[in-house]
Amino acid sequence: MKRLLFLGLLLGLALAQAPAYPENTAGFGYAPDKGFYLQGSLVLPFSPLGIDTGLDLQALLAQNPEVYALLKANLFPGLVLMDLYASLGLGLDLRYPFGVHLGPLLSLEAPGGALSGTLGLGYQGGFHLAWGAGFRLYLEPLALEVSASDRYPFLLSLLYLW
Repeated sequence: MKRLLFLGLLLGLALAQAPAYPENTAGFGYAPDKGFYLQGSLVLPFSPLGIDTGLDLQALLAQNPEVYALLKANLFPGLVLMDLYASLGLGLDLRYPFGVHLGPLLSLEAPGGALSGTLGLGYQGGFHLAWGAGFRLYLEPLALEVSASDRYPFLLSLLYLW
């Protein structure tokens, strides 16, 4: 029974992505089918109309490099869903090899962490739907993130928060 509960928890955790709200992080991740990623995020120094903005970056360290950048704006940071704080934002993701997507970002704060998801419509070798989902567990000043997306089926990341 404990193993079944543990596997269910891991499967649930594998449905996440970086939160909609901006944070300062630096770290690395590992995807079993792709290899190691360097990743980080920054709170950008400008806030048009008082909207928090951020930039998330990932770079695959492999023979066939991939680079991912997500520019995000946290449009509604103070929503409350089921007594949990939520954030709703808009993201523009840029990818190398060429890809560009625009769509909503959603984060729901859970005790000790955050569940997040993203969708984006755009172009990557033709019409493409980008998606990502995951869970970030905060172990101040570190965070453990488990995620899945259209770019990789599973990514485990260790991040330093400042």
